[in-house]
Amino acid sequence: MGKITKYIIGGLVACGVAFVMWYFANLVIYTLIAVVISIIGKPIVQFLDGIRFKKFRIPHSWSTAIALLVIIGSIIGLAAIFVPLILQQAHIVAAIDVNVIGHDFRQRFDGLQRLLHNYGILGQRENLDAILISKAKEIVSFSSVTDVLGSIVNFASNMIIGLFSVVFISFFFLKEDQLFTNIILLFVPQRHDESISKILQESKVLLSRYFSGICIQLLTMMSLEVIGLSIFKVPNALLIGCFGGLMNIIPYVGPLIGATVGALIGVSSVISMGNYNDIVPMVITIVCVFSASNMVDNFVIQPFVFSNRVKAHPLEIFFVILMAGSIAGVPGMVLAIPTYTVIRVIAKQFFVKFRVVQKLTQNL
Repeated sequence: MGKITKYIIGGLVACGVAFVMWYFANLVIYTLIAVVISIIGKPIVQFLDGIRFKKFRIPHSWSTAIALLVIIGSIIGLAAIFVPLILQQAHIVAAIDVNVIGHDFRQRFDGLQRLLHNYGILGQRENLDAILISKAKEIVSFSSVTDVLGSIVNFASNMIIGLFSVVFISFFFLKEDQLFTNIILLFVPQRHDESISKILQESKVLLSRYFSGICIQLLTMMSLEVIGLSIFKVPNALLIGCFGGLMNIIPYVGPLIGATVGALIGVSSVISMGNYNDIVPMVITIVCVFSASNMVDNFVIQPFVFSNRVKAHPLEIFFVILMAGSIAGVPGMVLAIPTYTVIRVIAKQFFVKFRVVQKLTQNL
């Protein structure tokens, strides 16, 4: 068989595999999520397997189940904290009397309204306060809030099968450490078994370090922001701080999203209490707390998590995140570092002769 024929057959096989992965995209996603869970849960399983009490030891299946329950319990615990706070905030927003707000701010809008009339942005018969009140009613109406909650419930219902699939697959990936490796080896030539096994092993180690670092980062940022907001007696400090800390999972852009949403939540709480003069101080306080926390993240946490843990230069990580963001937006930024880590491990095995690969993988 000639080289051209081999390349054609190889290309057709690759296209066939790509088509199958696209057609069964949900299954691929469930499997990848299960792999991540198995990487995170592996240290827990190893810890439980190492427990000895005289002749008693925890069966490996029990260790696997307990580790999975710990992960699921952590997720449920976060939901138990967030959901009541979100519902409480929704009721606060829905209870805002937009007519009172419009009356209070009417005099403040007079100058702006005259300016908009003079430049023709508003018609002479249009009132800025009426427009704002109308838009505010649309935003804070309880019906719109309940519609959003209804959509969330509907989405959650559709995800039940997906969640069951992820839990089921994760259990066996945790129980049988080499199961995912053996599945991958089924789709590669036998002569590459050793290289692929080494790639998967090194990737698991680096990704395990990365995901544990992410957990440390999120918990640290949540704690800093909740404590900082609580010191300044910001309403809903727990919700704002936890959400802001969670948004740090999105590199660079996440803190801005967290601060913006946090400021909106804080402002809505102040407005609901009728303290309109506290709006600006509230926004400044939230922004300052988020800025101070973000400095700790940028100068202390991120170099440890994104650089040392995946053994890459911070500037290298920065460019990778920017490129991933330009290609796939926010999801690309979230997945940039894990994907880049795996690509580096693969390149080290198969393209080590290239100088650029040698430079990028010298610390692996």
